[in-house]
Amino acid sequence: LTTPPAPTPPSRPSARGLGFGMADEDPTEKFSLELETKQLGELQESRDELLSRVSHLKRDLQDWRFKLDTQVKSYRSELGDLRKTLNNEVTSLRDEFADLRNTLKQQLEATAEMAAEEAEEE
Repeated sequence: LTTPPAPTPPSRPSARGLGFGMADEDPTEKFSLELETKQLGELQESRDELLSRVSHLKRDLQDWRFKLDTQVKSYRSELGDLRKTLNNEVTSLRDEFADLRNTLKQQLEATAEMAAEEAEEE
């Protein structure tokens, strides 16, 4: 019987291919990698800042909408009350005018009767 050959260890990619700062790495590549890392960090920070601002703006918009809805409901209620009051006032004025019309009619009729009686007496 023969023994199978010993397994070979998995090959490791070179440090240069992974972008790790190993001793055999070119200094310009290292500088380029550091610059890219720094820029990536700045971009991430900027992204986080923008997301935070958007979140605050969304919250502000929701607060504004809630306040606006509350004001609209309040104004609608107030307008409804004013409309009811106005309708009551208009109804009251109509009733008063109807009473005045009847009173004037009665006075005209009474005056016409008195004039007719005076004309008969003469």
